[in-house]
Amino acid sequence: MAITWFDRCAVVVDLFVIIKAATFPTLRAAFRKPTLFFRPRTLRDVFFENVWAFMGDSVDERGAMTKRDLLPRARGVVLELGAGHGHNCKYLDKTRVTKYIALEPNPYMHEKIVENATKAGFQASQIQIIGHGAEKTAEILEALNGGQVDTLVSILTLCGIPNTEETLKRMIKDLLKPGGQLLFYEHVRCDPEPTLVWWQTFWTFLWEPLVGCRLDQPTHVYIERASEWDERGVWGKLPEE
Repeated sequence: MAITWFDRCAVVVDLFVIIKAATFPTLRAAFRKPTLFFRPRTLRDVFFENVWAFMGDSVDERGAMTKRDLLPRARGVVLELGAGHGHNCKYLDKTRVTKYIALEPNPYMHEKIVENATKAGFQASQIQIIGHGAEKTAEILEALNGGQVDTLVSILTLCGIPNTEETLKRMIKDLLKPGGQLLFYEHVRCDPEPTLVWWQTFWTFLWEPLVGCRLDQPTHVYIERASEWDERGVWGKLPEE
């Protein structure tokens, strides 16, 4: 596969569009509530919510075909990592899923999660939001009242989790029932193309602080090493119609 200069520099274009779309509403929120200027973490949450308000629908649509194939496999109690606005719950089969739990540390996302889960057909009693990062497994387990889940779902999330490999191992061990499943759809380091890997690593220093993920994360390798899976399957993104 030939790597074009557009491929190499597409991240810059994307970042420009994202920053342009999210900066003004974030500043507007800060001027309405000036204390945000003295709370950088909260201001960052506001910025990320505005990023997702701008790009969430289009990101969802680009992966819709793959998610329609993948997510109906979920069963029982489902915990989605980094749920964002809850776009993915509409792909779940409500006849197989008894509860949808959204793990989302950004409180500015929570209202949209409830809205989208309700639109997807879940009752209020079937929806739970846990406001912790994935690395906080003890706190997550406490919010689950010590229970474990049947299905973990990760959609374009593991790239942004601190200490990804160790956190993933701990979540599978502590939060997933024996015989449970992990369903994931992630962008990963493009090992077959060393030139593209170099550019993924090069641009990560800009992309990670602004968008929250590492472009060069070998997520598929971490998942493979995370557990002795009884069954496994990894495949590329399905072509869109």
